[in-house]
Formats: sequence, structure tokens, C-alpha cells
Amino acid sequence: MGESSRLDRVYARLLCDHPYGWALYKKVTSQTLRPGTFGYFDTEGDWNSLIDITNDDSLAQEGLKPPNHPITRSETPDTFTWGPKSSVSVSRRQIGGTAGATTAVSPVQASVTISFENKEEAGAVLTTESPVRRYKVIDVSNEVSNWVTENTPEMVRRHKAIIKRHGIWFISKTYVTRRSAVAVLTSKSSSIEIGLGMDVEGVLTLTPNSSWLDGKGSSSVELHEDEDGVVVFMSGIYFSERLFGSKMKPTQEHSQQKDKIFRGDSDQRISDRGDDGIKLQAEYYPPLSEEDDSEDQSE
Repeated sequence: MGESSRLDRVYARLLCDHPYGWALYKKVTSQTLRPGTFGYFDTEGDWNSLIDITNDDSLAQEGLKPPNHPITRSETPDTFTWGPKSSVSVSRRQIGGTAGATTAVSPVQASVTISFENKEEAGAVLTTESPVRRYKVIDVSNEVSNWVTENTPEMVRRHKAIIKRHGIWFISKTYVTRRSAVAVLTSKSSSIEIGLGMDVEGVLTLTPNSSWLDGKGSSSVELHEDEDGVVVFMSGIYFSERLFGSKMKPTQEHSQQKDKIFRGDSDQRISDRGDDGIKLQAEYYPPLSEEDDSEDQSE
């Protein structure tokens, strides 16, 4: 499979119309990928944490200066009830089950079987257990970019190979659930089925008994679970090296991050330039000034 057709990249691109950031195909826990941390996706698409900017002791151990103004995580996450999320190429229909049997006493009992069918060459599906929790850092504004500018020499000294090969992410926001089921449909007219529950409001949700069922065509599916939560969407600022004399320039277009979300070492040639003159450019998604009011509660 080529780099551009790798499943984690296909999945992220297909779900980019949903206003939550980048969708993650591979399992990563909320204790590993947290708002306020810097890290990178390696050649296999696995997340690796490097620095926690909210922890001054951690920064001191890395030889890094603390931010001029503290960057903190929100104390209480926002919660949402989500139905299934899918790419525009995927349609869904109920093919069996007992929809409508849910009660307030047993809020997620109704069992339904949902079929997702792909109408184009590739499609993606995400289902989650409710609630979905949103974690974020508070008031990052330009503080993160200013901090990176000030600490670039030490970061390059310590993590030169990583920055050149993969770039690094600052995580500003995550969406987390206890269970998730992900699928990539890799051929036209392929389909996959899953058993879901239904809550008192009629929203389809993943349950402990949910599993991927029969399908046709070509697809790849996974089930993820963690008591502390698995991250299903992330967003933040992507930093990559720029050459002599370049300034820190934020780019606020989601589309310009699409080739960097799971950047592997084959995407760009690694140069042997020295550290002198290296600066980092920043690309934001979502824009830091973007309001959260547009985010939907369910589908």
C-alpha cells in the first residue's frame, strides 16, 4: 500500500468534513495524547509524546523555558452524545433490531443492526460510546507559537531528527470516548454491518456488546477500548522546519495540514543541514480564534 493510501491517512482525510479536527484510525489513549503536549506521529502512524508544556518541571528537565503565561488544561471536559460519523460517500440503513425499545430505566438497551455502504472508491465510518468528552487547553492564542520561537534552538538540539523527519504537533483539543469502532471501506459498493444500541433520544451508540458483523467487498475494521478513554479526533498546531531567515507564519487552512497529519519519513528527504538558521513554521487547525458553538451534539 502506498503512502497516500495508507489506512490511517485515508481515514483522516475522509472524515475531515466533521468539525472536530483529525480523525484517528489507530488506537491512542487519552493519557498518551493530551492537550498541552508536543509529540509526533512516527512512520507507522503511532503517536509519540515529547513535551508537556503545562508542566514546568518537565520543561526544566528538557532544558526548556516555561511559557511567559501559563498554559493550562480545562478542568472539566465538555460532553456530547454522538451518532455514527461517516464520510460523504457512505450511506447507512437499519437492517434489523428492536429500535424504540429503550427506556429511561435502561437507557441503552435497544439493539439494532446498521449497514454502512460505500458509494465511491473509499469510505470511512466511526461509531462511539456515549458520552464523548472534549478536552482542551485554555487561552493558547499566540502563546504556543511564541514559546516555540523562544525554545526552537534547544528543541532542535534535542529532537533534530524527529523534527526533520516527522515535524511535531502541539495538541490543543481532543475528543475522547471509552469505546470506538472504526472502519475504512476500500472499494466501491463495499459495505459493513455493526450492532449498536439506541439511547432514550434515539441516538445510535456503541455498547459493550457491539461488534463488526458481516460485510461485502473490501474493508478494514477495528474496535478500540480503554477505561481512561481513546482519542477519536485531535486538533492543534503542526510545526515543521523552515530554512534560513524564515519567520513563524501560522496557516489556518485545514487542507494544508492534510499531508502532514501522519507524515512518514518517505514524504520528505532528510537533509544534512546544520542547526544554524533553522526556524519552525506553524499550521493551525482549527484556527485558534474559531468558536466551538458550531459543533453539533448528535447526528
